[in-house]
Amino acid sequence: MKRQNLIIALVLLLLPILARILWFYPGFPPARTEIATPDFASFTRPQAAVSTPDLDNIQQLGGTVLVDGYHGNQFTLNEIDSLTSAFQARGGKTEVVLDAVSLETQLKSASAFVSVSPSVTFTAYEAQLLKGFTERGGKILVFADATRFALYYDYVSGNPIAYGDSVAANSLLNFFDITINNDYLYNTAKNEGNFRNVLFDEFGKNELTFGLGEVALYGARSVESTSGLILLQGAETNLSSLDDAHDPNAGGAALSADGNVAVFGDFTFLSSPYSTYTDNATLIQNLADFALSGKQVASLELFPYIYSNDTVQVYIAQDLTKTSTIVTALGSLQATLHSLNLTAEFMDKAPSSGDTLIIGSFDTAEELDAYLKKADVEINSDTIDTLAFGQIVRSGNGIILFETGKKGNTLVLLADTEDDIVALMGILNSGTLSSCLTSANVAVCSVGYSDTSSFDSGTETSTESSTESGTDATPEASPTPSG
Repeated sequence: MKRQNLIIALVLLLLPILARILWFYPGFPPARTEIATPDFASFTRPQAAVSTPDLDNIQQLGGTVLVDGYHGNQFTLNEIDSLTSAFQARGGKTEVVLDAVSLETQLKSASAFVSVSPSVTFTAYEAQLLKGFTERGGKILVFADATRFALYYDYVSGNPIAYGDSVAANSLLNFFDITINNDYLYNTAKNEGNFRNVLFDEFGKNELTFGLGEVALYGARSVESTSGLILLQGAETNLSSLDDAHDPNAGGAALSADGNVAVFGDFTFLSSPYSTYTDNATLIQNLADFALSGKQVASLELFPYIYSNDTVQVYIAQDLTKTSTIVTALGSLQATLHSLNLTAEFMDKAPSSGDTLIIGSFDTAEELDAYLKKADVEINSDTIDTLAFGQIVRSGNGIILFETGKKGNTLVLLADTEDDIVALMGILNSGTLSSCLTSANVAVCSVGYSDTSSFDSGTETSTESSTESGTDATPEASPTPSG
């Protein structure tokens, strides 16, 4: 009996285990077979086409490109190395601008101004300086980027606020009828590996787009202009994050109506390795040609950067004696020219070509009559008649005339007396005409005290009558005002 109970207990113990095995175990596995898998070794990662521009036939343009460095620009110079290297390959050099005062001076000798992803707005003064720069023939390049932004904090809540570069850039671009939108472009149908890596294969006809078949921008904002030219006109599947729609009047880049300002909604394409994808390398070479093609029209507004050669021929008019005072002033002038990397060559006769500086007095007017007529200036006994500023008193004032030529430019300095001539040369040595009335080719500068007695007929008559009667013309003392 005990044995029977033991068997029953053993069966009851094993039965649940057996039931579990039968319930969860499907049976014996089938014979092992090979499972077909993809040939991963043969797979290749999609790569963007790489372009290599022709670097053997680069034209040496020379020039200076100013890079904006004081508007909270959100980039480092090595990120645009492909562009600065292209400048250098063309004989150009790059300088960083650190403040508005330096901007005014550096623009006078620059070919182009480049601003990359600014976060601080341009003042009206700075915008006017740059607008005048383009009107003289200078070029401007502006690059934005949807992936760059500055963080500011709300004064009340303390919450961070992302501030993009479009507002700061537009404070300058509004003067050129170009707008960068606060968005990003994307394309889910066709892109360069990511929906925000947008491809462009339709281009506005311009030297900037010459030789392009396809360009890729990474994190680009859309750019538009009502009067200018859209340079990168993407496919209809290129959409804006503002409304998820395609705007045919906007694109990845635009050019101003005068052709002197180019704006791109992205600058990542300038950095490695993106600078070599698609035809980006060709575009970068075109940008370098564009920037260094800026040649400002020479005028007194560019003083002292008004000469085109390395040597300035200095001629002293025949009626002017080289006294010790004049020689001292000429020495300072020579040093000033040397500081501008110019060599002064003193001439016995007035040069007929080349960069020239002529110094004389108002009594030399006949010798320099050709320069006076071209500048619409007439020297009279008591006045200087100018088209730019009207009639100026002759005494105490000097004039500077500027004339451009194919082989060089000429600067003429004229004043009444030796002291006035030295004072006028001192203004020239200061490197600025800010104290003078200035137009493109004429400047009138105060160099002494004006004797206006000839214009005061009442005083002149009184003096003459006193002399004729034999009495002294002694002025009466003014009464002291009572306290």
